[in-house]
Amino acid sequence: MINIKNKEQEACSLLVVDMNGRVCYETSMEPLANLTLDLRSLLSGIYTLIFQTTNTSFTQQIVKY
Repeated sequence: MINIKNKEQEACSLLVVDMNGRVCYETSMEPLANLTLDLRSLLSGIYTLIFQTTNTSFTQQIVKY
């Protein structure tokens, strides 16, 4: 489980992408919202979390064991 907070003052989209470029999870978050992401259904591997707003983009890699 990963806890995520949207610290932006605008809505953002969140993507979880595997190393093959497949989108495994996609959702949107309201401004200043919290989200608990359950990764139990994902296979072990490296994933990229992509946060996007209309003005910014942020990526973070995670490893699922």
